[in-house]
Amino acid sequence: MQDIGNRTALRTIIEHQLATWPEHSRYLEASFADRPPTVLDISDEIAAVVLQLAEHSPHGLTGICEDYRFLCQEIILPEELHVRRNGCYRLASAADAYREVYSNQPLMRRYMSGLLMSNVLWDPHARAIESYVTHYLPSLSDGADHLEIGPGHGLLLYFAASLPSLSTISGWDISPASVAHTQSVLDAMGAAQKVRLQLHNLLHRNTGMSGSFDSITMSELLEHLEDPAAALRAAHDLLRPEGRLWVNIPVNSPAPDHIYLLQTTDEACRLVEASGFDVIDQKFFPMTGSSLERARRNQLSISCVITAKRAG
Repeated sequence: MQDIGNRTALRTIIEHQLATWPEHSRYLEASFADRPPTVLDISDEIAAVVLQLAEHSPHGLTGICEDYRFLCQEIILPEELHVRRNGCYRLASAADAYREVYSNQPLMRRYMSGLLMSNVLWDPHARAIESYVTHYLPSLSDGADHLEIGPGHGLLLYFAASLPSLSTISGWDISPASVAHTQSVLDAMGAAQKVRLQLHNLLHRNTGMSGSFDSITMSELLEHLEDPAAALRAAHDLLRPEGRLWVNIPVNSPAPDHIYLLQTTDEACRLVEASGFDVIDQKFFPMTGSSLERARRNQLSISCVITAKRAG
């Protein structure tokens, strides 16, 4: 495995995960094989967050490592097999996702815990967050009002809260359980006072809120929606002129609550542009162990990180 230097939090996470799941060593070797130093630095920061959250978890770090293994073997793998056999995601509606996933609290706890660890161990997740932290956030103007839709694990809000130049930082979600989870993460990291979390549906009428934000983030959200274009149009309305949008859209990325399948990176970019945005930057991170060319040819998972500005 690549030498990770004195990044002690990252080393602790890797060693603990391998102690829990030794058979995962080949995957981790591939995942860390060519991460540049900037991505390793962000991975180390995320690892430090995981270690701090583990102190507040009843199952500790071992429990989070076990949840990550459960995510890979029991949650993601069956969905990948379904897509390979059928060419589509298994579920097709928000009602299906709620019935099978969101209403199952024991499953959701393990799912969210495993996904938290994936931001350290999955190369495309780490690269997407590095792009957000080192490129997108510093590009925002002083005094910007920033909003994240569906903040989930809270990592992106945590990094936004570390930027003193932002005027306000908000997070919206439609799920009380998700808001509570994000709040608990921010509380544990000492960032809660800088962030205003709200139970709010982006797709409901946002009366009087047009042009309220300079920046909106949606990370791995659109694939959960029946009509992602409607969410993008709502975000467009909420942004001020020249306001910025940062989206991370996974294509060919099976998960039990993914219902909208994008099959190419071009589809992802066209979706953003058709919703009233000008794309100003795009980065594509293929699944661990694959080149971008191979991922495109074989329809493997790719994280599409798109920065755009409000047009018109």
